[in-house]
Amino acid sequence: MIIGILSFLTGLTLLYYCSDWVVLGAERIARFFNVSNFVIGATIIAFGTSLPEIVTSVIASYQHLPGLAVGNILGSCICNIGLILGLSLIFDSVKIDKFLKRNLIFYILFVLLTLILSFGGFSLLDGLILLILFLFYIRWSIKNDNNNEKEEKEDNINLPINLVLLIIGLIGVLVGADLFVNGAKELADYLNIPDTIIGLTLVALGTSLPELAVSISAAKRRLGGMVLGNVLGSNIADIGAGIGLSALFSTLPGLEREALFLFIISFILLIGYIKGKLGRKEGVILILLYAIFLYLTFG
Repeated sequence: MIIGILSFLTGLTLLYYCSDWVVLGAERIARFFNVSNFVIGATIIAFGTSLPEIVTSVIASYQHLPGLAVGNILGSCICNIGLILGLSLIFDSVKIDKFLKRNLIFYILFVLLTLILSFGGFSLLDGLILLILFLFYIRWSIKNDNNNEKEEKEDNINLPINLVLLIIGLIGVLVGADLFVNGAKELADYLNIPDTIIGLTLVALGTSLPELAVSISAAKRRLGGMVLGNVLGSNIADIGAGIGLSALFSTLPGLEREALFLFIISFILLIGYIKGKLGRKEGVILILLYAIFLYLTFG
């Protein structure tokens, strides 16, 4: 029990700090190439902050814990929308321009596809479809970047130093994820809790800490595009890379109820599409929906 707790906490600490190094190095590199806050959030930062979920789920699948693998992904996605975006919107609203509207529609359709594929479980083919769509989204976002939140190009960034920071962070995330999964498994066994429930709640919330830290920080600096980009991009990365790669090792349970809840809570974002803005009211609604999700999970 004590070893499990120490492994869990050590893994969580490595995931938190090393993910921050990944984001910091990646963001500076992205600034050097002059892309918008949304695209930075939806690609570089989203993938960096999603590494804990992705690596944790892949390792869990490899260790024959498919419930933990897919539970972590869907739980993290629901947490990203309900808790993280909800809290961020309380600090600052997000204006939805034409570029963000196109991204919102892509995201909603992507989650709908995930819901459809979830029936019967995620097979190898399902995983490949989600992975290909994730890679397409990255390419499409960068190619069609006409968002108005672009920063000035920075030429004084030391690329080698930031590449080293990125690599060290990646290694730390890999080690942390392994410790985190092993610790979560031991705790689940000791408390006699199904690994799916652990994945949907404790592991999902723990691996979502990087997204929470980045989003709250960005919201305080009134970088709404980066917040929305981080959340949408993280969820697409979680599902596309997380479920996609995990399905290479074993067939994953569909968890249709959780996939349906993710679609419902994501559908709320269409309010922003209609109003052209996501604000504090939408933030409160998302937080309440996340509270309902936790109640239903443990109820």
